[in-house]
Amino acid sequence: WHSGNSNPELGSVVGISIAFGFGISVLAYGIGHVSGGHINPAVTFSFLIRGEMSLASAIMYMLAQFFGAFIGALFLYASVVGLTTGCEGNSVDTIDDGANVRLCAASCDLDADSGVFMDCGAPFGLGTNVVSGAIGQGSAFIAELIGTFVLVFTVLMAAVHRSNGSGPNAAPIAIGWSVMLAHLVLVPLTGCG
Repeated sequence: WHSGNSNPELGSVVGISIAFGFGISVLAYGIGHVSGGHINPAVTFSFLIRGEMSLASAIMYMLAQFFGAFIGALFLYASVVGLTTGCEGNSVDTIDDGANVRLCAASCDLDADSGVFMDCGAPFGLGTNVVSGAIGQGSAFIAELIGTFVLVFTVLMAAVHRSNGSGPNAAPIAIGWSVMLAHLVLVPLTGCG
């Protein structure tokens, strides 16, 4: 499933959202003591704006974040690229395994004239965040801006603010929940880029 789909499956959106939320919580617990939990460049930028890190440090953190995202994407792609191997050039009728038909339909264009799968990409459109036809580009930008604000606000209030009341050990949970919330709202609209 990808955001270009006009009828997303609720289970897919919830599953994606929970996976990202839990993943960020685990990552924040795992590397919080190393980098302060700077996983997202928007968080690093907010620390730069607040004067809590130098420009040189912010640039180095962001370069590391971009490089880590690139390497992670390569590993993910290498893990799943073979899943669409049998799709291209076959019709829905020739692939009789229900899981493969669903995978092919989610990952390929179906030629209307021949009924054959064409242009198969990464399984389930991985890495193809697309603005839904239900909203415009400007609305998508605003929605993403709000999602980013929720994340940065949560980081600053839960992990940085001295009198947050919950203590530092709860911050990764709150941050993960903010990521999960953003994904629940944004995956159907923008793919949550």
